[in-house]
Amino acid sequence: MKGLILKDLYVLKSLGKQFGLAFCFLFLWSIMMKSFSFLIIYCVIMCGSIVMSTMSYDESVSFNRFVLTAPVNIKMLVWAKYVLILLLLLATLVVGALLNIFHLFGAEQAFEWGGITVAAAIFMVTNAISLPFMFKFGVEKARYVYILCMLLVGGIMVGTEYLAQKSGISFLQLEERLSEGGINIIFIVIAAASMVISYFASVKVASKKEW
Repeated sequence: MKGLILKDLYVLKSLGKQFGLAFCFLFLWSIMMKSFSFLIIYCVIMCGSIVMSTMSYDESVSFNRFVLTAPVNIKMLVWAKYVLILLLLLATLVVGALLNIFHLFGAEQAFEWGGITVAAAIFMVTNAISLPFMFKFGVEKARYVYILCMLLVGGIMVGTEYLAQKSGISFLQLEERLSEGGINIIFIVIAAASMVISYFASVKVASKKEW
């Protein structure tokens, strides 16, 4: 298991330059805008492309077929990808926490935990849906599923807001009723449940696939 995760981290190292340049540009932009919310949300979304990049690399060198000849089973292979998702989210939250210190240098607010929780939940749900498709059909075909999921989630959020306004209920009123902590808990539960279901679905799909 440790070796599978280290392999993915080595792959990320080769992609570090392009992601690093994008991060530096957005970091400078955030300083000028005096807000780091967009930067952290971008990092959360970028994690999705990082996961796809590692799986694309595995496909290009037939890594899964090779590693399954070693003392590695399907569950370990699948679980490593889900651990990678959690590590990327943790790294993003650590970066966000460190960026809070720039509040002392004039930033109005480093980021809002509520917005980051929503972005993280969207990232986890979209990956939870797309990962089983990646294991079954490959990254290139599953990439469209990932994009479709992002659009679908965005459409649901816009539609929910529209229906709420039609009903005379605003998100601010909903937040006042549930409190920010309550809303965060709801998104965390949804994200966690989707990842658990997705993991078992991925294991089932990967077990039937001929590598």
